[in-house]
Amino acid sequence: MDCLPNDLLVQILSLLPTKEAVSTSILSKRWRTLFTLNDNLNFDDPISGRPEDIRKSFNDFVDSSLASQGGKHIKKFSLKHTEIYEEVHDRWICKALEHGVFELHLHIKPKSCWWEFSVPSKVFTSTTLVKLSLGTGLDCPRFPPDTSLPALKVLLLDSIFWFRHDQLSNGLLAACPALEDLTIHYEYYPGLPYVISSKSIKKLSVTINRTYYEDRYSILTFDTPSVVDLYYYGFPQRKADLYYYGFHQRKAPHCNLDSLAKATLDLHFLEDEILISKKSHDADVKNLICEIRNVMTLHLTSSAVEVISACCKGELPVFNNLVDLMFSSKKRDWKVLPLLLERSPNLKTLVVLGLHRYTFGRRHRFVGIQIPSNNQIKMLSIKQYQGSENELKHISHFLLKMECLEVLKVYVAPTMDDPKKMQLTEDLLKLPATSSELKIQVM
Repeated sequence: MDCLPNDLLVQILSLLPTKEAVSTSILSKRWRTLFTLNDNLNFDDPISGRPEDIRKSFNDFVDSSLASQGGKHIKKFSLKHTEIYEEVHDRWICKALEHGVFELHLHIKPKSCWWEFSVPSKVFTSTTLVKLSLGTGLDCPRFPPDTSLPALKVLLLDSIFWFRHDQLSNGLLAACPALEDLTIHYEYYPGLPYVISSKSIKKLSVTINRTYYEDRYSILTFDTPSVVDLYYYGFPQRKADLYYYGFHQRKAPHCNLDSLAKATLDLHFLEDEILISKKSHDADVKNLICEIRNVMTLHLTSSAVEVISACCKGELPVFNNLVDLMFSSKKRDWKVLPLLLERSPNLKTLVVLGLHRYTFGRRHRFVGIQIPSNNQIKMLSIKQYQGSENELKHISHFLLKMECLEVLKVYVAPTMDDPKKMQLTEDLLKLPATSSELKIQVM
């Protein structure tokens, strides 16, 4: 590596935790001070429960690493999974801010559920921060009156406890006029109506891990008119909860997703609500499905298909703009696919996962998935192919019903050996197809 230029070596060092980067100083005279040129400082050493001398040694190491930066800018400062004293981490964070840090990642594991980690107020008045990551399991930060993050483009909030439903949108997001990418992860979702509101966000990822039955009392809405890409992991809203919050028409409040082009839905029932929701039709996702009807790309996980199957009962909007659909289903929810195909007149690409789970027939006679006669599908991908006779029948059915099909891609399961893969290729090439332009690829 001695033949490599310093700039490239420093770039390599920037990918390592700072402790490992510093350890390279013993390699040779050239490497002795090379680590000081690194503008990425990553401290992820867990010191919880360690003796006081080790904790002090670690603190001194972080202090010396910051001091070695001199007067130059710090690109990234990351502190993860480390229990420290507030006055110590305040000093480090403020020092990084003085160096005009671009990226700040603070993921401090609390000593207990009652321990509060307070982020220095200077974090929320930084003019240089472009990327900010806060978590995990922390109470809502105290935003100063002059909160302003004019350069911030990427924000990640991991399990922050919000005490009021307006603290996020009115407190933090309103102070980030350039924000483009927001990721929110909730381990605990308090029972409050909740709005994620921002005019600038283009990419939004929301994950809600409800673990308690009490968490069901919540309303989540999006006022994000510029969002192009949405990922949502969550739970259907109970109609009874909508009534509880004053939505007497039993409808969820309107979401603003006017620019949405791509959506990934990973919906789930709470474990203690699966039977209740399915039998009483108490869960509601129709409003969410209606709000995403203009997407061009849609990815539905098998659990999302299960929720849609149970809650929508065949009532889906028309997806006029949908071009790419990725569909995964469990054994009893395949009835959603033909309905989606019927409501997606301009669909060009279809990706199907878990076709081996579809085993339904009529009196032991094979019945293929209904494909609209006017479908425009040009590319079909079958993933997780297991090599069963039933799957081959489904593919044969697709080839006969998709007149515009140009490419068929079959992704075999990793456990399939080469001889079986070769046999599969031969079997596929023998299948009759309506389209004369068809090309078959086995991956």
